Amino acid sequence: MTLRLEGKEASRKVREWVSLSAEKLKREYDVVPQMVTVQVGENPAAERYIRSQLKACEDVGLRAGFEQFAADTSKEKFFKYLTSLGRDQNVDGIILQTPFPQGWRPDEILSALPSSKDIEGVHPENLGRLYLGEPGIPLPCTAWSALSLLEWHGRSNFEQTRCTVVGRSPNVGRAAAMLLMHKQGTVTICHTRTSEEQLRETLSGSDVVVVAAGVPGIIKPSELPRHAWVVDVGTNVTPDGKLVGDVDPAADGWVEALSPVPGGVGPLTVSLLLANLILCATRRRLGQSWTLPDLGKLRSE
Repeated sequence: MTLRLEGKEASRKVREWVSLSAEKLKREYDVVPQMVTVQVGENPAAERYIRSQLKACEDVGLRAGFEQFAADTSKEKFFKYLTSLGRDQNVDGIILQTPFPQGWRPDEILSALPSSKDIEGVHPENLGRLYLGEPGIPLPCTAWSALSLLEWHGRSNFEQTRCTVVGRSPNVGRAAAMLLMHKQGTVTICHTRTSEEQLRETLSGSDVVVVAAGVPGIIKPSELPRHAWVVDVGTNVTPDGKLVGDVDPAADGWVEALSPVPGGVGPLTVSLLLANLILCATRRRLGQSWTLPDLGKLRSE
């Protein structure tokens, strides 16, 4: 039987920690962390995610705002707003909701934010700190969620473990690979230029697989060893509106452990965003770093 790497209970525990931290900040320091999400144009999928962010903040005693610009907003106007937001002492975290308008360079936009308010962990400075293995930084939430699922369900050290990451986006695939390496994993990254033969060969010898390709069903059960633990990061919407992952659903019952879609990585991602907000707020306002405890420790409490 396949162990289902579900994220609901882990997400609940993380939010419980965030809520207790928010209470302590308010009681002892009269601080209420606040985040602002900024969007340019309209995107139904992104707006669902934004609503979940706002509700999650409200539920745990944090503040959240939302600013939406028209799709034809000039870049100059947008950058001016970001500058003012970066200087606002009442704002501890900023989310720049993708996608951006065509022709806008994501790295240029992200760099306009202060790294100290990057609660998604995607600012170039914070990604560089992740590369260096620096502790106490905001981590890319989706990649962090993938590793946290494994940790919650009992795999936290990857020494002598063969890990494969399928996907190489800076904030997810490459970030997940870095997190695995910092936990002593031996990591191979596969991507769009990896041949089918190379992919099959790599997967066949893998103990842990993180799939973040953005292609529905790209990984077939026959390509995976029976003992593999697989984290499916895919969030693909079918024409009939169903959410599916990157791993063929038939892998459930074939591999040793598999995260479901939906219900795996997703529930944890927003909760870890809130944990990043606590970190950024305490570093900026108190000169301290309140970091989320190990998931294994939270589970035992």
